[in-house]
Amino acid sequence: MIPTIIAIYLFAVGYGIFRRFNMGLARNSRGQQLRRYLIAAVQVVIPMLLMRQSSFSLPAVCALLTATLWIVTYNVLYDKTNRQTSPDYDNHMDIAFGIYIFGWLSALQGITAALSPAAAGIVTGLAEAAILIIPLAHIGYYSVYRTCIDDAGMIPMLDTYASETVEYVRSLGIVKVVVVVAGFIVVVVVSGFIGLTAALVAANWQTASPADTTWWLYAITAAVFAYFSVYIWKPRHGLFVRTGVVNLYIDVRDYFRGSRRYRTGMEQRLSDLSVTRNAEGGKPHTVLLVIGESACRDYMSAFEPDQPWETTPWETAMSRDRRHFSFFRNAYSCAMQTVPALERALTERSQYNNREFSDSVSVIDIARKAGYRTSWFSNQGHIGKNDTSATLVASTSDRAEWTLCSVEAQYDSSLIDFLDTIDPTVDNFVVLHLIGSHFNYENRYPESYAKANGLRTDLGDVECYRNSIHFTDSVLQKAFEKASQRLNLEAMVYCSDHGGIPDMRRSPRFLGFKMVRIPLWTYLSDSYIDRHPAVAKALADNRDRYFTNDLLYDLMCGIFDIRSNRYDPSQSLASADYCYQRADMLTYDNRIRVADDDLDKA
Repeated sequence: MIPTIIAIYLFAVGYGIFRRFNMGLARNSRGQQLRRYLIAAVQVVIPMLLMRQSSFSLPAVCALLTATLWIVTYNVLYDKTNRQTSPDYDNHMDIAFGIYIFGWLSALQGITAALSPAAAGIVTGLAEAAILIIPLAHIGYYSVYRTCIDDAGMIPMLDTYASETVEYVRSLGIVKVVVVVAGFIVVVVVSGFIGLTAALVAANWQTASPADTTWWLYAITAAVFAYFSVYIWKPRHGLFVRTGVVNLYIDVRDYFRGSRRYRTGMEQRLSDLSVTRNAEGGKPHTVLLVIGESACRDYMSAFEPDQPWETTPWETAMSRDRRHFSFFRNAYSCAMQTVPALERALTERSQYNNREFSDSVSVIDIARKAGYRTSWFSNQGHIGKNDTSATLVASTSDRAEWTLCSVEAQYDSSLIDFLDTIDPTVDNFVVLHLIGSHFNYENRYPESYAKANGLRTDLGDVECYRNSIHFTDSVLQKAFEKASQRLNLEAMVYCSDHGGIPDMRRSPRFLGFKMVRIPLWTYLSDSYIDRHPAVAKALADNRDRYFTNDLLYDLMCGIFDIRSNRYDPSQSLASADYCYQRADMLTYDNRIRVADDDLDKA
């Protein structure tokens, strides 16, 4: 009876917290986590059944409290911090960890009790004390700063010297220091008391004694403990390393490591980098690069007119202006995920050379050397496994800002306001990094936008994906108009990191060319065309040529119209010397030939 009650409690609390304290959950995510938590709740009471525990014991209550604290803490604090500023987030690993940690603690108590009931209480109590450190520390952090810990809070912890720590502790004042120290002492004392109390009352636990329990039940319990241990504590893919605070720590740690390598390489890269503009002079102007997310041109009316409704009204209209705009209908991404795509798109590194990311000059390096003031504004993540490459490049800009660090709602339209802060009296290279059509699609645009534009929202993922494309079109229009009005926009490029198949589940495997068919277009102003006629002619002549976005760096070098020892014009669509043919093009990290795309919409 008691194991059943505990299983129901863990499932109900876990799934209830998941649904209440997360935003914009996709339908398949809700179903996936329901199944995950249900299976977990059933599994974690197996040790109690094996040990024939039929009533609540002190160790069971303590394990349940530990599990509950993990289930609740991160989700509630994250939600309280981000509910007003983020359209979607899906934090489910802390809940899974909390449920499974109950089973792990129960199994630990069971197998140690076979050796010594007193040892079981002490060992389990100490384990619980260690496991409680993270949620209790997080609660303490929130009580001091009124915010969930994020990369801005984690970075100082990993980038602080001992002397700085002492100075910080002194700055808190004696009262706060005493409260914090006392809090940790209380945790240790209470945990020790629980362990000792459990040992003293062990004889009264309503649990089968070692003499009454056959050896094979202990063997099975040990096997269950081993299973839980691997599933929870596995270094690379275990539940623990995927929980909120721990995952944040790992991301920030990896970012620092990557940043050190990238910055060390940057010194060498820039030491021999030479860049010369082919056309000097002219009025201060702006070159704008907009990087999309998960946009597949198959769903864009400007590239594929046969859509259920117009998905790109502004781009479709602009595509008819062939003097200023060039739409490239044979563009592909070099990879199917953001990191491998952008670490090539933004640097010299490509599928067609053997350069390492850390040794490659970036488009930011080129622009700065050419005399542009560089700015990077992103609606993507700042630090994480899906953001690090772009962040490393962005961080070398003269100015780099992320909407996730602001208090405004994070739709891509919020990026337009940054353009009002750019100095129009100097040459500017500005990058806008969109969240675009990243899953979950219905969270990529405001509901009010869908209503105002008569967009369908009741037909599933494909229609919501088209709506996100429509919203991106409006963002591109606003960026174009704002930059033209106040920044003397001379050139603009829009390109997505990769495509997507909205009616299929995301997969690391290659599931069809929709995953890599991307939009690419360029805009050149009249003044640019007059000053750079060869570039304008090359772009117009190359409209039907094939392209993969690991050559975006070369395209931007061509639009900057430079000469450089780190730029080969034969790799640039903006050059008459562009050499690549359809048969040369590769995607999916060199594994798939673009020539194999028979345009069957797969």
